[in-house]
Amino acid sequence: MRRKHRRISLKGDDIRVETITETRAEIADLGIDGIGIKASKRLKPGSRCMVTIGSNGSLMIVRGISVWERFAGWSVSPRGHVDPLFSAGIRLEESRGDFMTKTCGRDSGKTRAVRVAAPALTALLSFTESLTILNLSYGGLLAESWNPIASGTECTARLFLPDRPEPVKCMAKVTSCETIKHETQRKYHIGFEFLDMDPKQTERIKTFIRIRSAI
Repeated sequence: MRRKHRRISLKGDDIRVETITETRAEIADLGIDGIGIKASKRLKPGSRCMVTIGSNGSLMIVRGISVWERFAGWSVSPRGHVDPLFSAGIRLEESRGDFMTKTCGRDSGKTRAVRVAAPALTALLSFTESLTILNLSYGGLLAESWNPIASGTECTARLFLPDRPEPVKCMAKVTSCETIKHETQRKYHIGFEFLDMDPKQTERIKTFIRIRSAI
C-alpha cells in the first residue's frame, strides 16, 4: 500500500522525540540522596524522572535523575507471562530526610542507605524518554526506543529539530511497535501518527522535510 506522506530518512542524525512514560515500580533500596528501583521499563541513564510513593496513608513525590541501569532478571505473571525486569538508580534533586523518616521510621533521617523490602513499598515511576527518530513525514515518524509502547497508545510528544532549540509539541498515536535486536540488546521501532498539531508547527515540519529532501 502506498503511503499517504513521503518519508525522509534521518538515520545517523541526532534528531529525537521525547515522550512521557509511566510504569509501576518496586523500591529496592533508598537513602536521603537516592532511590534504587525495579521496573519492567528501562530507565536510561540521564533521564529525568518523578517517583510517586504511597506509604502509611500519605503520598510522597520525589524528583531526580537516573544514574545507572541494568537487567535484573525476569518477572512471571500469574498467567505465566514472562517479562524482563530492570534495576535503576535515581539520584534525588535534593536530600530528603523526611522521605526516609516517613518510609523507614523516625530514627532513619540520617541514614544514607536503608534496604526496604520490595513487597512493602511500591511506586509510580514517570520519566521522560528520548527516542531516536529514524524517519519523518508530514503525518508521523518512526523512532527507536529502549521500551515498547502498545499500539493505540496516545501520548504527548516533543519533537526536537535542528532549525531552532524549542521543540515541536503535539499529540501522537502509536501505530506500530516492532521488536528488533541491536547488538546484544533488544530495542523497538515505534511508529507514531501526529494527531493534534498547531498549523505553525505543521508548517515547520513541512519546511524541514522540504529542505532535507532537496539536499
